[in-house]
Amino acid sequence: MDALRPDDPQWVGPYRLNGRLGEGGMGSVFAGTSPGGRKVAVKLIKRELAATPQFRARFAREVDAARRVGGFHTAQVVDADPGAECPWLVTAFIPGPTLHDIVTKDGPLDAAAVLRLGAGLAEGLAAIHKCGLVHRDLKPGNVILADDGPRIIDFGIARAVDASSLTATGTIIGTYSYMSPEQIRADRAGAASDVFSLGSVLAFAATGHGPFDAPTLIEVVQRILDEPPALDGIDDGALRELLLACLAKEPEARPDVDGLPARFAARAGGGGGGAVVGSGPVEPGPAGPGPAGPRPVDPRVPMSAAGAPAAAAPPLMTHTPTVAAPPAPPPPGSGPGNTAVDAGDAPRTGRLSRRTLLFAGLGTAAAATAVGLPVLLRGGKADGSSDAGAGPGSPSGTSKPEKTEKYTRLKGLPSVRALAFSKDGKQLYGTGNNTIWRWDPNTGQGTPVRIGTPGYIQPAVFSQDLGLLVRAEENKVRVWDTATGRTVHTFTLPTEEGPTQKGWPTGLAISSGGDMLAANTSDGLHLWELPSGKDKGTFTHASSGPVAISGDGRTLVAGHPLKTLTPAGQSTTTVKASDGASAVVFSPDGSLLAFGTNGGQVAVWNVESRSEVVRFTDLGTLMALAFHPGGRLLAGGGAGPTARVWDTLAGKEVGSFKCPNSVEAIAVSPDGKTVAIGLSMAIDYDAKDSVLLWRLP
Repeated sequence: MDALRPDDPQWVGPYRLNGRLGEGGMGSVFAGTSPGGRKVAVKLIKRELAATPQFRARFAREVDAARRVGGFHTAQVVDADPGAECPWLVTAFIPGPTLHDIVTKDGPLDAAAVLRLGAGLAEGLAAIHKCGLVHRDLKPGNVILADDGPRIIDFGIARAVDASSLTATGTIIGTYSYMSPEQIRADRAGAASDVFSLGSVLAFAATGHGPFDAPTLIEVVQRILDEPPALDGIDDGALRELLLACLAKEPEARPDVDGLPARFAARAGGGGGGAVVGSGPVEPGPAGPGPAGPRPVDPRVPMSAAGAPAAAAPPLMTHTPTVAAPPAPPPPGSGPGNTAVDAGDAPRTGRLSRRTLLFAGLGTAAAATAVGLPVLLRGGKADGSSDAGAGPGSPSGTSKPEKTEKYTRLKGLPSVRALAFSKDGKQLYGTGNNTIWRWDPNTGQGTPVRIGTPGYIQPAVFSQDLGLLVRAEENKVRVWDTATGRTVHTFTLPTEEGPTQKGWPTGLAISSGGDMLAANTSDGLHLWELPSGKDKGTFTHASSGPVAISGDGRTLVAGHPLKTLTPAGQSTTTVKASDGASAVVFSPDGSLLAFGTNGGQVAVWNVESRSEVVRFTDLGTLMALAFHPGGRLLAGGGAGPTARVWDTLAGKEVGSFKCPNSVEAIAVSPDGKTVAIGLSMAIDYDAKDSVLLWRLP
């Protein structure tokens, strides 16, 4: 444990910090003490990440996911505050080294110890899967060898830096040496993906190196996809057989995790669930950077294991929307605004070339892991696969919708960052990781347009007037033609080197006429003229957070706290959002300003009088808002996960739709009859298709 640094806090909530345990791209991990004197581990998220509302919402879901597993196979969650200025998580402190540290210091384990370790880890994974979770980041650094057996930690809350990590501007994007082929290809990664990672971790324990280690990242990835694992030095036939089974390239060829604890235990010398030989403590072998052979059995490796049944995959849709009859919609006006949302994976099929693999496959996985998403709730088939419809891997393909009485699910996108209807309402646009999808809202038929292979993407927004898509990709703002997929402009923002995203946009907005583009960062609000791309200046009145432009282009609102600005950068007023704005949008005529907060509220302000009109509470973090064309009704959604429609004049909710996952984008059709809902990446259902059309009565 290292001493606290001068700028480290002394307390996080009621927990006193005693020293540093580690640091990663997400934040820092501290040793702490609870008010009752118990030892705890405190994970404190970086302030820069906390400025992104989508990250906060996902952090909250991951905390909830980690609570489900309990403390027998993991570190028990003690406390958390996802809504804090710097979100934090407190877990029980588990004494013991990581598997990575033990093997690096003392050398590989012998075959019996690896088999017993395999039984314990497989038991832990079975318990995790029984809770409906998939870990997706099992690696030696995430296994603690406690006295009573291995504990699996780090459900994407705080990622540790290691030699096999890829970084972008100092931020951890992913750990590839222990990823499964389907993760690399950005296919659905289910329970079988954890089995592959288990095989890689055990191979490391037995040999001292990963089974696909290579000098460069692209070689590591290529080996995972195409080459057999390097298991040199493993002479035990039973261990080698099990590792080869776990490391099968295709998910369906790997063994089910349910039976693995007994299989590992039996091959270690015991019966199905009985004791495993070698339970007595043995003096550790000599320390060294690269020992020639396995060291004796470590007493921390578990002595017994038992299988755990896996839960059946949940159905994709088990809800019935409830809708109260709203007031008669006013005459249609201009299209709704769009709320910026964050990244998700795009489905991919088939074997990838090296170039496509590095710049598309890695970028796709990066989008998910950079915001901390290695824990996903299972859906689809038991091995994590699912029946895929046409996807963006074939840009000329089309998709067929799934229809019910209340909604239509559009095929194509596994996660959504922005949605927008065309001005005539005949088309709906959505963006995934490297595609623009265009659907006919009436038939549900869709067609993708490939637009390149981006890096880590955060906000995105459409311009209905100019037919443009604008996306923030790390410290760049790119403008795309939605019809051709051609890049129109690329704006590069100043940023700082280091383990933060300072200078990366946290909010994007386009004026309703399409002539002004705004990108908000922690360094200021950047403005450009469209379609020319002329730089209109940078203003430092705002801080990081969402941004919106009024319909007439005369008023902007941005930051934490929200400030209204003129296009010349003059600050006019501050809008009170004490718990931080997570989404913001103007009504079509610019008379109303609505914003959602991290504290689960939606407030509507009169722009002219600068006074609050109405406030809706107890909603969960709001990540997307869009006005009805008439300006009276407001649609929104977030981590609830429920999409809602409010009557801002009557001050009440007039409709709600229970979604299968968190809402990250929302749009209302020009005729006001349809709400398009974009869902986040899978955390409680198989998100191959994450756009829903909700028909209002």
